[in-house]
Amino acid sequence: MALQVSFYSEAEDPLHYACRLIRRAFASGKPVGVCVAPDDAARLDGLLWSFDATDFIPHRRWDGTLPPAPGEVLLVADAASLPHRSLLLNLSDDMPGAALEFERVLEVIGREPGRVQAGRARYRVYQQAGAKLDHFSAAS
Repeated sequence: MALQVSFYSEAEDPLHYACRLIRRAFASGKPVGVCVAPDDAARLDGLLWSFDATDFIPHRRWDGTLPPAPGEVLLVADAASLPHRSLLLNLSDDMPGAALEFERVLEVIGREPGRVQAGRARYRVYQQAGAKLDHFSAAS
């Protein structure tokens, strides 16, 4: 089965938009990992706690020392460290480690020119690897 990669471009606030995607991914019942830069991990953690007052998404910043709880969304700096290869949401400007090993990757791209360029570079890598690609506008 080919890797499926979905790009969500023009996100005004990529971390806030990611919360919507994480909620949908979590509802799928598949293991979810989020590749996020350490500087953004604390903000994303806070957003996940406050995103929806009626919906709790179990998550934690995972360093690999304790095994993950079933259904827990894992926030990591390096996707290669995740204990699964199911669903990965990338919020980093870099190509995630082991990205081509996952079943599905969600790429959230902001509006800043540097992030857009980095997203285009990752798109080409996925394309050359034979991934099935699609694109959605995250513009609000």
